[in-house]
Amino acid sequence: MSNAYLKIRNNDYLKFYYSLFVFLWGITGIVLLILRALLAEDTSASFIITATYFTTQSNVLITIISLLVLLGFSKKYWFKYLSFIGLINIVITCLIFHILLVPYMTEVSFLQQVLHTIIPILYFGLYFIFLDDQIQYKYFWISLIHPLIFLLFLYTLIEPIFGDMFENMLGDISGIRYVYPFLDPGNYERSFLGLIGFIFGILTPIICTTSLLIIYFKRLFDKKFNQ
Repeated sequence: MSNAYLKIRNNDYLKFYYSLFVFLWGITGIVLLILRALLAEDTSASFIITATYFTTQSNVLITIISLLVLLGFSKKYWFKYLSFIGLINIVITCLIFHILLVPYMTEVSFLQQVLHTIIPILYFGLYFIFLDDQIQYKYFWISLIHPLIFLLFLYTLIEPIFGDMFENMLGDISGIRYVYPFLDPGNYERSFLGLIGFIFGILTPIICTTSLLIIYFKRLFDKKFNQ
């Protein structure tokens, strides 16, 4: 079985076409996001709020990573860190959507399924099957870079500058000023203390644990099939 797996991993044609498949799904998601913004009542506001979504940023990153694979950059030293960040991003996006957001949604659109289900599954396959990237456990923290940058911009720029616009555009959605309801301090009994407790007591440990588990299973997977 390991020999069959190695043949698949080392098959440049399979790697190319699978990466192309992931890339095309990524482009599909981006195009659908653009069309949704264009068809919105306030196009400019819709583009801005779409760009602020962590989901949008994660899917754009996955699309860029798959393009880099197609262009032959997967052997670069820095690529293993970028591909790891992309994986954690899209996995967390998938988990948060299905666990925290879907229960409050009346329906899940095709676009939502593309961004939160199809692309995460496809990229998970690309990472484990075709990328021989492994990082050391001590570098698990790099998965926190994008989430921390996202939160920094959210509370210092996005909410202060665009909060009113978001509220006017989508005022019936709880926590829209902060993009996601679970990032709105007003949704916690202890306001910012409750929010800080959620970010550092729940969200950060989830990202760190997920990162360590991904590193472990990636190393275990590669070790098993490279024997």
